[in-house]
Amino acid sequence: MSQKHSIIIVKSFITKLYKLTGRDKGMEKFLVDRIDRTVDNYRLAKEYLKNDGDILNHFASLVFSHYEKEIPIDRIKEIRKEIKAATPRMSPFRGDILYIISLLIATTDKEIQQEIIENMFSAMEKLEENGFRPCSHLVLTAYVIGRYGNPRKQDDIVYKLKESYILLKEKYNNITNEDDYLLCALWSINNIEMKVVNDFIENVYDHVADYNVRTKNGVQGLSNAIILNGSSGQMYRNMEFLLQLQKRDIKIANQFLPLVGVLSNTNPRRTVDLVEGVIEDLCDKEAEYEFYLDKGFRTIIAVVIVSFCTISDKRRYIDELLAHGVISFINSKNKGIFEEALS
Repeated sequence: MSQKHSIIIVKSFITKLYKLTGRDKGMEKFLVDRIDRTVDNYRLAKEYLKNDGDILNHFASLVFSHYEKEIPIDRIKEIRKEIKAATPRMSPFRGDILYIISLLIATTDKEIQQEIIENMFSAMEKLEENGFRPCSHLVLTAYVIGRYGNPRKQDDIVYKLKESYILLKEKYNNITNEDDYLLCALWSINNIEMKVVNDFIENVYDHVADYNVRTKNGVQGLSNAIILNGSSGQMYRNMEFLLQLQKRDIKIANQFLPLVGVLSNTNPRRTVDLVEGVIEDLCDKEAEYEFYLDKGFRTIIAVVIVSFCTISDKRRYIDELLAHGVISFINSKNKGIFEEALS
């Protein structure tokens, strides 16, 4: 690509942002700066956290771009050492989930870091005592309880989580599994009553399923997140957003549908326009995004960048739901590699 052509693309993208957002040029600059920060953070992670792997390098770049920060490499490595020292070699806290949790903890204030870690270990112990199988999704769930839950009410949170999970199992036994732990925990932390879940889960699930755009497990994950969001209007806008992506042949990985379910989306068509522009700019700035990255994962990177720039209040749990998608995405990739090796 010639330098002249590159300049034309960037100018076209910035003009599109200005027209679509309906906001001042500060909004344009904010989004373009966020793209630059994401790319710079990815390059930093690729150099200093290369053992994490490419997917987690992208995750790190997004999470810290959310807070408009450079990735704190030294702090992340210190957190990993602390968790490894406190857990046995075969602990569920090892492997990719160790990398993910350390990144999430490093986004918090250093003053509460130790408290979060201790609360996370305590929550994990209670979850296992209640019969939940140790796995990466359970570790993430324990982290969320440790970070957002009242430490004095952990027993109640875990009890309500289990109650919600049993309800889902009864209704959707064939598709309810460990990747539903997190949403059940978020329902519990946010005091969403079982009666509300029971009354609305089937209606939401059936409505989402009617769009016939995703797998059953993806539909359930999206439905569970929509209940957390608590807005029927938002449900319709989220579904319109997915349909707009489908119409434009923009792929999005199924594992990230729960994240889509909680993102604010006031104008689906404009949001998809912005997502297209962000993808174009990412590919122009870094060849990795254009040639080597799964397109469904690339789309979620663009969606998250746009969301971080267009929402101001409902940012809680976005990092954790992104982490949830990353875990499921990696598991799916690993499963595919394993099955291919056996065939």
